[in-house]
Amino acid sequence: MDLSTFNYSLSKHNIWQQCVYKNDSNTKKLNDLMEVYEDDLYVCDNYKTFNCIRYLNLKSFKGLCVKEDFDTARTSFKKIRIDRKIDYYVNNITINKNGKLLALIGEEGVNVMVIPHTINQINVEELRANIITVGSDIYSSNSGIKIVKAAWHPLSSTNSHIVILSSDGCLRLFDVSSESKEPEQRYYIGPQYYNEYKAFSSSVYIPGRSISGNSEEMETISFAFGNGDDWEIFTIYVLMKNGDVYAICPFLPSKSTVKKSLLENLSLSIEQRWKESDPEDLVIDQQYRLQRCWISTVLQNLKPVKLNELGDEDEEVIINGNISRFKDIHPVIQGPFLLQPAPIEFDPEKSDLDSIASSIISLKTEPFSIILIAYTNGKVDVCLNVAPVEALWMSNNETVQDFELPVLAVYETINLKFKNDLPNIKNNVINIKEDKRYPDICYLYHHYGVHSISFHNWLSLFNDINNNNNLLQKFEDILKREIPSDVSLKVDTLVFGNENDDNPVVGLASSTGIFVGYNLLVLSSSNDFVSIELPIRIKTNSLLFNRNNDNKDYKDLFPVMDLTCPMPVHLGSKKKTGQLYPNFINETTLKYLAEQITLARNDLKELEIYRNKIEKKVNMQSEEYFNQLKKLKDICKRISTSLKSNTENLSARMERIIDNQTMLITKADILLQMLFDRCQPELTDEEKKWFSELKHLSSIITKKHKPHIKQLRQQLDMLKEETKDKIEITEQAIILGTSQKKSVFEALNQESIALMNTMNTLTNLQNEMENLKISNQ
Repeated sequence: MDLSTFNYSLSKHNIWQQCVYKNDSNTKKLNDLMEVYEDDLYVCDNYKTFNCIRYLNLKSFKGLCVKEDFDTARTSFKKIRIDRKIDYYVNNITINKNGKLLALIGEEGVNVMVIPHTINQINVEELRANIITVGSDIYSSNSGIKIVKAAWHPLSSTNSHIVILSSDGCLRLFDVSSESKEPEQRYYIGPQYYNEYKAFSSSVYIPGRSISGNSEEMETISFAFGNGDDWEIFTIYVLMKNGDVYAICPFLPSKSTVKKSLLENLSLSIEQRWKESDPEDLVIDQQYRLQRCWISTVLQNLKPVKLNELGDEDEEVIINGNISRFKDIHPVIQGPFLLQPAPIEFDPEKSDLDSIASSIISLKTEPFSIILIAYTNGKVDVCLNVAPVEALWMSNNETVQDFELPVLAVYETINLKFKNDLPNIKNNVINIKEDKRYPDICYLYHHYGVHSISFHNWLSLFNDINNNNNLLQKFEDILKREIPSDVSLKVDTLVFGNENDDNPVVGLASSTGIFVGYNLLVLSSSNDFVSIELPIRIKTNSLLFNRNNDNKDYKDLFPVMDLTCPMPVHLGSKKKTGQLYPNFINETTLKYLAEQITLARNDLKELEIYRNKIEKKVNMQSEEYFNQLKKLKDICKRISTSLKSNTENLSARMERIIDNQTMLITKADILLQMLFDRCQPELTDEEKKWFSELKHLSSIITKKHKPHIKQLRQQLDMLKEETKDKIEITEQAIILGTSQKKSVFEALNQESIALMNTMNTLTNLQNEMENLKISNQ
């Protein structure tokens, strides 16, 4: 099945009918009412008030399209309803990393929907889901605090930590699986943060300090999680209304999942930077001591994560973000970032739109991450995070902490070229979303459509200089070339409706499933939906290459004719004479004149000979030219005749090839669908009952062994405490005698045999449980 047919069928699906309600107050916000997780599509039914979540499995939908059952395909979707009523407008939905929790975000509250396990049940049109209210006491209607943005923290080991930025300038981190009313962490970044640090003098580094003194310009707008290595993965960036960017590091949940190699590399880089730092700088020295203490504590309390995929060599571990020693000191809010060189500002004579920051994103690119800042007037600053921030903590001592401001290198400023006469241009907002397949591509959607920005054309040049000796020079050479990013308008929403009225994009997502394909899904406020097939990058080798690595110069097949200058023609005497002649005629002068006349006649004869030769050559070239024209005319006639007939035959042949290719694609889709149906069939009611029984048996076994497990953990904690006390006196260990060693080894052997028997028993029990699950699947 052709992807264009699939995209067209999806655009005509009934799931898009009356799912969005457009009004002026809702279009002024950043809306994101569509989410895709693997092959699952979630759409917020937000018509007038929140109604439900519409769900569509794209794999099943394409399977119906392959079977050409378009009527069933376009009407098949499910509604997920909740028991409680949400009394606010939901302008954003976002799903967590494992696809089990869906956050319903509005200005007046955040609720988390638990996705039902029976969501793929056959012949069911409506499902019921439980919801969890987050921060109900903080974000109530009486508090006056509005929610600016909310997003799931990517490092959460339980996939249940959500970060909420509110209008009071506070960044709160909630764990919805344990405590949803009170935040686990909170940081103030707005004007209220100044009041908490009034005691500091002006020379002290005050967290939250801004170049602008206007409190309205210090309004928080958006945030983004850092991507990359080193401390950047533990960093969060906060954007202000005036475009200032602040950072908090470290910012991570109490239980976070990271790769062990990242922590080990971070430990080595901390030691290296500490050695290279100035030992007389007490503030920096103290910060590196805190960094070293933090990373060493984290490495001592690692817990491995069971790998879900085979062949994953880089082990993931769970770290504890709440370290007891760091409870009394808090991370420094670093900023504002210095943008160097200064970004280009729009000419006020050509554009009278206010430059108000709208959104920020950090892209996980190599060799450094890219940070984008979008403004409501269509300005986009592309910044290179070449000097990532490091972890900094506020100290309780009286040392003056005057740190240098962090820096972002501005690569370019992009102009989306919004016109002043566009409808409702002053209420325009821009949201940025990254592409799920390629990290160097992002999408900006706004009131007038969708723009895509690709950094691949110049970012790939930086990847080529990783192993080069002269890195700085190569880096500067690439920057001097000023290669612009590839900016293109993917969707123009003004063509869908009235030219005098805007049509904001309220949902954007990209799908990368194997069966569904690589597509861009766009939803507008007028319930218009567009699905675009995106190109996949294919690495190809150049057709012009030399297998033998022969670097010899190319030799022309035509011989090169040497050009020589013609012989000079001398008129008169070849040599000047120094003899003086009288002014009267005598025998000598007559003799001289006769000689000169003879030489002149000889020269004229030579000129006549050369003229005849040139004339003959010109005539020959003229005849050859006309002969070549005749030949070319005959060749053109033959080519045109041959091409005409061959073109007709080729067109028919290409049509047959296209038909055969379409038929092969359809067969491949049918075979793929059959393969999915056989390998991943829908479970029957008996199988679901059996799995429920297995789950019940598992809970019984867990409850039975729970006291024993708890006792073992307590013993393990006691042994850890005893070990810590014994480490300090390891140098004073008593040397055991031969008989004592023998008794100790015998006891250890007995304990080892008992442990091996216990492990064998547990292994047999686990194998039996897995065999039961496999046989019933």
